[in-house]
Amino acid sequence: AQQADDWGMIWQAVPDVDFDAHWRGKAAQLAAGPTAAYAEAKKAIRASWDNGLEDQLSLEAEAQGRCGKSHDFAEGVAAFTQKRSPKFEGR
Repeated sequence: AQQADDWGMIWQAVPDVDFDAHWRGKAAQLAAGPTAAYAEAKKAIRASWDNGLEDQLSLEAEAQGRCGKSHDFAEGVAAFTQKRSPKFEGR
């Protein structure tokens, strides 16, 4: 795994003894993020396989509109302007 990491074939190699704690931490980090925005991005990525450019751009614009009206967006902006960490709620 280390060689694959060195060659840039994988994102990150983690020693076996650290694996569980490392990835539980990564999962917690993602769960504390803007999960509704993650879901919108995931939908857009999946749709991109079947959409033409115009349809995809429209779908992404709609998703950005929904995200821009979300509580998490407002929280992110407030946290940024107040120089603090955001507390996202997934809505």
